[in-house]
Amino acid sequence: MQFDPRSPKFRANPYPIYRYLRTHQPIHYRAERRDWILTRYADITEVLKSLDFGRSELKQAPPATGANSGLIDRLLSIRHESDQLMKLWLVLTNPPDHTRIRRLLQKAFTPSRINALQASIQAKVDGYIDRTMERGKMDIIGDLAYPLMLELNCSEILGIPRQTWHRNFRQWTENMALLADMDITPIAYERGMMAFVGLAEFFRNRIAECRAGSAPMDNLIGMLIREGDRLSKEELLANCIMMFTVGHSSTVNLIGIAMLALLNHPEQLRLLIEDPDLIDLAVSEALRYDSPVQGVSRTALCDVELSDTRIHQGEKVICVLAAANRDPARFPEPDKFDIRRQPNPHLSFGYGIHTCIGRPLSLLAAKIAVGTLVRRLPGLALATDSLEWEDSFLGHGLKALPVVFQSPVTGSGH
Repeated sequence: MQFDPRSPKFRANPYPIYRYLRTHQPIHYRAERRDWILTRYADITEVLKSLDFGRSELKQAPPATGANSGLIDRLLSIRHESDQLMKLWLVLTNPPDHTRIRRLLQKAFTPSRINALQASIQAKVDGYIDRTMERGKMDIIGDLAYPLMLELNCSEILGIPRQTWHRNFRQWTENMALLADMDITPIAYERGMMAFVGLAEFFRNRIAECRAGSAPMDNLIGMLIREGDRLSKEELLANCIMMFTVGHSSTVNLIGIAMLALLNHPEQLRLLIEDPDLIDLAVSEALRYDSPVQGVSRTALCDVELSDTRIHQGEKVICVLAAANRDPARFPEPDKFDIRRQPNPHLSFGYGIHTCIGRPLSLLAAKIAVGTLVRRLPGLALATDSLEWEDSFLGHGLKALPVVFQSPVTGSGH
């Protein structure tokens, strides 16, 4: 059985292969890629909490220059600049830089700021649902999850008003997901790099507008600017790009995955309809059952012994969080979707110092979206037997989730 992130069949249902690897080759070496695939809960948590594993300190060589100047040199220069900026992302840094940057970004996700968004999120979700009620059908991704999270991330977190959104935002998001993926093809890499360039140009302009006082400052960008020299100009730009890229895509995927799991398990959907207070547990179980972030990578910063296996300095390990979430050594009946599962220590938001900084906002948005869909749309059912998954493996999500429901004769239903 082959671990192949580029296979659509594998991306649609990787769990049989995870089960095989976890049972027979839990620390699996891919000679052709020179990396290790980890699938056991204990091994993955050990790596994610260990200071012996981090992000690679290696720097790429600068772009070639000299007699052959021109378009090629310009493209190489853009690639080099993008590579260097991406290395400054919070999720790609090691302490002490990681500690410093995380502390600054955390200010946008305090409990008080997140709780203050609850009414706004509810109003947005109801509004998107209202637009589809008369039709009796909707695409949960395209009609609700994506526009909801794009608006929430841009307007509420980054302070980017709708009239200034770029027409390429969605394409850039999709291409950036491929750039950060496993085993990417050269074409996907180039597409990702062009998306990075587009986002860098957009945020350079946005940051300049904020500095000049022509844009609101009560947002994450404004907060970071006010930190002054605690964050370099390059770190500021890089992490604005990161927060845009990961700030909405993973929650879009979570909403789609959670609804798909409920629709595929009608008895669990009925439980949630009958007891809406189960929504917290339901979203947590959806995260465990089919994680929107399938895995994260780390690099051995020195030679390390992991479960009697030697990982050499500089070698990459892929921590497959979704496989750990179904480890029978940690979860009874791991392949069962059970919205009353307790405890549920899933790893879908990461573990250790790299735990997802946007976790509170993602959970709040998913609980409101899923809970409202279940409450407001009676007779909710899948509208197709054929679903297509995104091309990214690590960022796991549906391209669309078409559903049908009973349209009320009068009223909006809320």
